[in-house]
Parts: sequence; C-alpha cells; structure tokens
Amino acid sequence: MYRVIASILLIVLAAGFSGCGGSDDSPAGTGPVFIELTPGEAEPVMGAPLVATTATPTPSAANEVAASPTPTPPNRTIDEEVTGRLVDELSFDEYPRSSARDLEREFRKTPETANQKIGKQFVVQGDVLEAGNDAAGDSYVSFKAGLGRVTCIFEIITEAELRRFTPDGTNSVVGTIDTWDSENRVLTLKDCRVVIGF
Repeated sequence: MYRVIASILLIVLAAGFSGCGGSDDSPAGTGPVFIELTPGEAEPVMGAPLVATTATPTPSAANEVAASPTPTPPNRTIDEEVTGRLVDELSFDEYPRSSARDLEREFRKTPETANQKIGKQFVVQGDVLEAGNDAAGDSYVSFKAGLGRVTCIFEIITEAELRRFTPDGTNSVVGTIDTWDSENRVLTLKDCRVVIGF
C-alpha cells in the first residue's frame, strides 16, 4: 500500500515539474508561458480561460473636486504702484498706534476725552470686516471693533492694494479721525493710506 501511495506522489510531482517547464535544457516551447499585459488589461487568473478585458478608467479626484477661490491676496507685481506708507517713517509722537477695537471702545466709553482726538492722525490696525468702493466712488475699508466698526476712507490706493484687504485678514492704515457715530458705533477716519510693515 505504501508503494502505491509513493508512486502516486511521484507521478504528481513529475506532472508538476513538466507543467512548469522542467529544466533549462528542455526544447523550446515546453517551458512556462509568460503573457505580456498592455495597460488597462486585467491580470489573468491561473486555470481560467484568457479573455481580453479592458478596465474602465475611474474619474480622477481632480475632476471631482471643484476649484474654489482662496482668500489669499494676490502677490505684488513688479510694475505695481506702491501707495502705502512705511511704518518706520511714521513717528510715534505724530502718529500714535492703536487697534480699531481700542479706538472704538474709547469713543464709546469716554466720549468727552475721545472727542479731543478728532482731527488727529493715528496708525490703526484691525481685522477687516469689508473693503471696496462706496456709493460716492471712494475706496474704503471697515475694521471690526466689537459690535461697532472703524471705517477708513482712502486718500489714495490702487485697486490691487484694495484687493489685499480680505475679510478677516489683519491690516493697518494711517488716517485722520473724522467723525464718531455713537448711535451706530461707527468711527470714521479720512485721508487714509495703507501702512506697510506694521
């Protein structure tokens, strides 16, 4: 009985070796068969009939995601005019520094002392609420100031510079305090210019 099992195993092993192509010195055409696949064809499964299939391309992720504009301001071009003032050129004595929020709070809480600042120039920094051109065609930027706002009307600014005042971005201007609307909590500065480097 052992002899029968051993001979069956030898037959199976011999069949396996001959199916794999045997040794390197066997005649041509008796070795393993290699199939070259072209891009898009499915890989054949051992023992299954060879059927040429073409995979359908899946849409790329780039086609599925729509591009949306970013709030990042455009880069300054070499020929763009710069109309801003350098903060280093503005002395602390003549141009005190303040945030839009602090300036609005001072006018709201202590109007008697704050009114003395009307007509004086300040460097103001704040988070942009909105920017653009008003009904009169004047360019402006409004900074957040709690529940109020500080609005700066520009004396001179290019369209490219105005586009850099993106909502929630932090920017600085220098201007002269003009009016305080206590009912609407709006402090307005006139003759404003962009401040660079603050």
